[in-house]
Amino acid sequence: MVRLFNGVGALVVFSVVFGAYGIQFIFLEPPCPLCLLIRIGMIATGFGLVLNALFGPRPLHYGFALLGCVFGVIVSLRNIALHIVPGTGSYGDAVFGFHLYTWAFLVFMAMIIAIAVVMFFQRQFDETGEDAPKIVNVVAVIALSVGIFLAAANAFTTAVECELGPCPDNPTRVL
Repeated sequence: MVRLFNGVGALVVFSVVFGAYGIQFIFLEPPCPLCLLIRIGMIATGFGLVLNALFGPRPLHYGFALLGCVFGVIVSLRNIALHIVPGTGSYGDAVFGFHLYTWAFLVFMAMIIAIAVVMFFQRQFDETGEDAPKIVNVVAVIALSVGIFLAAANAFTTAVECELGPCPDNPTRVL
């Protein structure tokens, strides 16, 4: 059951990145350089959960997911700090009252708390040797495929946006 939870959790985290791509291409809002880094944190978090879904829960896999979360928290807090002073403006349109970098901070913090709570359940780390139900393997492979796709898409779109150089501070075009 924990493996399925991790696979679904990975898909939820990856759906946040898909949402960011939706805003980028549907609403034509190019991501800032820090937003591109936030995507990397989300993808890394998802991959930590995918490892749990594929190979069973391990503290190492949760640690990888937590490192992705901590990286994402740092980058999103930096982005929030750049725009917190009244009159300095913001980057992008607000979604339900918050900008995407603020939502990212909230998602990363929720993931840190969720992973910490799940790690209290020590029995998940016991080797049972039982095969996982077929649905767990299907969800894990789907999550892995989605994660690989998003990592490649992020590398490609970042290379195109930044033209293989430093990314513009205030991008004006989507691609």
